[in-house]
Amino acid sequence: MTEINGISSSPGYSIGRAFVYRHDKLVILHEHIPELSVNDEIERLDGCFSSLISEYREYLEHATGDSERALYSVELLMLDDVEYRKSIKKLISEKLYSAPWAVEEATEEIIRVISTVEDEYLKERIIDIRDIEYVILETLTGKRREHIVVRDKRVLVADYILTSELLGLEGLENIEGIVLDNGGKTSHVSIIAKSKKIPSVVGVAGFSSTLEEGELVIVDGEHGIVIKNPTDSVIREYERKKKEREKLLKGLDRRSEKLSYTSDGRRVTLDANIEWLEDVNDAISSGAENIGLFRTEFIAIKNDIFNSRDKKDEIYMETARLMSGRGSVVFRTLDIGGDKKTEGMIEEDNPILGWRAVRYMLAHKAEFMAQMRAILLASRYRNVKMMFPMISGVEELEETLSLLSDVKNELRRKRIDFDENMKVGTMIEVPSAAMISDILARKVDFFSIGTNDLIQYTIAVDRGNDKTNYLYEPLHPGVLRLIKLVVDNAHDAGIEVGICGQMASEILYLPILIGLGLDELSMSPASIPVLRGVIPSLSYGDCSRLVNEVLSESSHIEIERKVKEFLDERKTRNKK
Repeated sequence: MTEINGISSSPGYSIGRAFVYRHDKLVILHEHIPELSVNDEIERLDGCFSSLISEYREYLEHATGDSERALYSVELLMLDDVEYRKSIKKLISEKLYSAPWAVEEATEEIIRVISTVEDEYLKERIIDIRDIEYVILETLTGKRREHIVVRDKRVLVADYILTSELLGLEGLENIEGIVLDNGGKTSHVSIIAKSKKIPSVVGVAGFSSTLEEGELVIVDGEHGIVIKNPTDSVIREYERKKKEREKLLKGLDRRSEKLSYTSDGRRVTLDANIEWLEDVNDAISSGAENIGLFRTEFIAIKNDIFNSRDKKDEIYMETARLMSGRGSVVFRTLDIGGDKKTEGMIEEDNPILGWRAVRYMLAHKAEFMAQMRAILLASRYRNVKMMFPMISGVEELEETLSLLSDVKNELRRKRIDFDENMKVGTMIEVPSAAMISDILARKVDFFSIGTNDLIQYTIAVDRGNDKTNYLYEPLHPGVLRLIKLVVDNAHDAGIEVGICGQMASEILYLPILIGLGLDELSMSPASIPVLRGVIPSLSYGDCSRLVNEVLSESSHIEIERKVKEFLDERKTRNKK
């Protein structure tokens, strides 16, 4: 028996025989073309792109679920990227590369740039870019990949799987688990696996080459573990876990309409944090009521890589469309800087306390207003909200709101439709903003507390520093008192207040957040079903009394002990 750790990309357990699939590289001949053939080669390229765009639009029209629609929408954006096609044509006209060679070289350049970026989310987009490259090259060369056919129940084990391969796989209903050597939890394949409820583990380097067809494999999608040739006792243990999970999920389905209420009737809204268009389906399938936070900076970073700044408009619009009739979408304006750099940003000695988020955007008003305009255009679906990050004082907020007013006036003059009643909010993630939240609350429609930054700024600890991150403590009395101050000020002003940091997604902090009076919790989609299962076992009255008790404590250690005792007591009570 061999146990290997990977990355959990879709929860659940599966036990089955392996179907092993490894790719043969599509070999492209590096041939120069005669100068007289440049126009013909460019026409061939344009014909290829036009054909694929039509094909993907048809896929989008006939997509059977939100996951497929979101994925085809993203791939259409990539195919329709003007700058990408320009870079290919430039190689054809200036270096006399054949069209396939130019596609390969232009795509490799994009991938080289992404590979230098520290952000893991963007690195995981490489497999998606490879997918589009493969589709283009197949169309240009006439070469076709081997069609994957799975005729009986199996665990799919592969070096990697392209989105188009998985969607076109014959016998997808026979796939009980997925294990990939490469990939990440936000890849398109991971999103499809979640939507199909297929347990999956990715990033298990070299695993597919160690496995023979038909060998027994356990996929532990809860903990990111793959077990090859398990013993009988391990098989029995995982069969038990699988049955328990299925029973739990059936119970959650039966109570789904009441899971956002505490036992004494207090409403707690559960929303999703997302970073990209394809995450929308993940949010929907998790049961999120709204998109509580769309981190738009990831689009900005990717658009810089593609040298195209117009795609955000389409992505915002499509996100609002997908959520139309389901819930609202909160677009946070760009939070670049700090640990999220984009092209042209200066190096700073202390970037976390430096030129980031609203501070940066107010120095780049044209870009800021362009983003505001894009969000306002998406608001025509009447389910969009706009939120500003890193507001530290009234002056910043008023200057930002003044720019928004200018953009609205421009749209009115041009008779362009937008939601005149679109709600506008601000994040509270700087202690100074928390301290004057009574003033800020009179100027916006809602608050969202960003605990990741609020904690590090309040305690003065860099959460990425191994020497000091032990001090990063969400239950620090100072942090809890600041959160209470913000909630009280928001409610006194008649506006709602939510929380969107990591603190929102953990059961340990749930009684405290409910007791503090938070109206909404926004988190990773995967955390929503878990918290939804716990909320009905908690009483708002009990949680409020717990908060009143712990706020008098001087140490986070004592607060944590009391919260754990509180949860253990409820767990024991619910078992009786």
